Amino acid sequence: MQADKKRISPAKPMNEIEESVSLFHALFEQSSVGVCCSDFAGHFIRVNPRFCEIAGYAAAELVGRSFAEITHPDDIAIDARLGDELIAGTRGPYTLEKRYIRKSGEVVWVRITVTLSRTPDGAPHRLVGVIEDINHMMQTEQALRASEMRLRQAQNIARLASYEIEHRTESRIWSDELFTILEIENTIANPTFEIFEQRVHPQDRALIQKTNAEAIANRMPYDLTHRLLMPDGRIKYVEVRGHTTYAEDGTPLRSIGTVQDVTSRKQTEIALRQAKESAESANRAKMDFLANMSHELRTPLNAILGYAQLLETERAGPLEPKQREYLRDIMAGGRHLLELIQDILELAKIDAGRIGLKIEPIDALAVIGDALPLIESMAAARAITLHVSRPAAGLPQMLADRVRLRQVFLNLLSNAIKYNKLGGRVDVTCAETRPGFLRISVRDTGLGIKPERQAELFVPFSRLGAETLAIEGTGIGLSLTRKLVELMGGRIGYQSVVDEGSTFWVDLPIAGQGLAAPTEPPMPADGQGAPPPQGTNHSRIAREQRRLLYVEDNPAHVRLIERALGQIPAVSLTTVHTAELALVAMRSMAPNLILVDVGGSDPSRQESRRRLLAVAEQRRIPVLDLGANQAEERNGGGEPVDIPRLLSEIERRIGISG
Repeated sequence: MQADKKRISPAKPMNEIEESVSLFHALFEQSSVGVCCSDFAGHFIRVNPRFCEIAGYAAAELVGRSFAEITHPDDIAIDARLGDELIAGTRGPYTLEKRYIRKSGEVVWVRITVTLSRTPDGAPHRLVGVIEDINHMMQTEQALRASEMRLRQAQNIARLASYEIEHRTESRIWSDELFTILEIENTIANPTFEIFEQRVHPQDRALIQKTNAEAIANRMPYDLTHRLLMPDGRIKYVEVRGHTTYAEDGTPLRSIGTVQDVTSRKQTEIALRQAKESAESANRAKMDFLANMSHELRTPLNAILGYAQLLETERAGPLEPKQREYLRDIMAGGRHLLELIQDILELAKIDAGRIGLKIEPIDALAVIGDALPLIESMAAARAITLHVSRPAAGLPQMLADRVRLRQVFLNLLSNAIKYNKLGGRVDVTCAETRPGFLRISVRDTGLGIKPERQAELFVPFSRLGAETLAIEGTGIGLSLTRKLVELMGGRIGYQSVVDEGSTFWVDLPIAGQGLAAPTEPPMPADGQGAPPPQGTNHSRIAREQRRLLYVEDNPAHVRLIERALGQIPAVSLTTVHTAELALVAMRSMAPNLILVDVGGSDPSRQESRRRLLAVAEQRRIPVLDLGANQAEERNGGGEPVDIPRLLSEIERRIGISG
């Protein structure tokens, strides 16, 4: 018990000085901040545990050491100067953010507040420092500054600025890049909308105000591209986007958004649009030129071929064998030139995107059957056998344009005949190949294509050396064929072996397995194929004069038709050169037949022509429209007039047996 009493006996009372010393010692040793005392030379006299922890040294290692030995070299001078001023009494206590270098070499940021302790008589005695570890805070600030720098750099690279608007105070915050975009010095403390508006193009200011008002009224994001007008007259384009937050009563509180300089993009878009418009204009000019040139070339060629055909009928008298030979050469040369003109025009139309297609389910073998009669005479002249394989199980239909598909087959078949050997063979096969496609192959037993020339196969006007073989051609057919096949969603390919022959194939999409093609009667051209008016008495017509009204604006064609009709007895021909005059003529005459051969792209002429055809249909007057048949409308030119067929058709229409 006596021992316990000793342990709990009260401590010896301390005097005031002893209590102060004890309290100072406790505060010094247990403080959460570093504390150090140093002499006027800067040597540490006493340090607490927290300072040792911050500085990274033991107390024994610090006492007697100068502050400069643990301070970063860049911070020594300012700390020493402030300390000297404090000792000299020219300044009071100071606070400084500086760096210590720990024993491990690690740099640590601190905030030190230095005061001066004095003797009882007021003389300077010691320097006392209170040190806070702000290393984490400084690292955070440095990271924030680095992030802000990266943001500024990114905004500068992207030419993307940001802004904030406090609507209650109308205060604004602009990023540095916005000043750069507006080309304004970044010295304005409180930017305003008026400063921004000064740079807005005058013609766009009303649009900006309207768009902004609508966005706030409808609580919608703001999105607008508009122009800026620089002081030197340059135009800039900016894309402004923003979002606004609102109070419960709908009052706008704060808007944030971006302003991006899109001048380069807009200039590129404008340049591309101008280039596109220029290209389209050039294409239109090219098409107009080719169409006009085609017309100018066809007109004399049609006349030449027409007169040659008229002579060939021998209605004007028999021909000598030599004269027949001359006529064949004239007609072969004329047709070759017309084919060349037509192919060039076709290529130009495809390149200009002005070719129309009617894609529908088609029986490929039926189209091949339509094409064969057109080239049988060519094959017979070279003793070439044509063979088409017809699968017993039948074939699905393919999706294609009927007229264009026949054109493709004719090109491939005519090439297989022209470049074949005398007495050779051409085989046509149809089969399903890759899923969803039907393949038509045309194989010949001809000369084949040398490997070094195969890269030129689909190059326009390249004849792969055939120009030296006296084989007629233009070098356009395969190029045109490939473009047509690709327009119909297919592809074309080939295999060729020299002296063995070539196989060209076309793959086109399958429309459906085993479905029958919709059969529609062939649509005649306007007025073609129409029977004579009901109630016509053929015997009476045979005794009367037949009245023909011919609408043609080309004198050469007029003379040709006049001479051709001279071979038909009891025909009275009235010629006018416009559809308007034809309508006038019909008021005073009732023609038995109207021949129309006026076209052109002029809207007024097209309208007059339509009115003429409508009136003829209303009066049940048959029409032979020589200038607007289906082939011409779809293929850009049509075939030359076949005089014997024309005369036979006219005789049929007006009731005269051929």
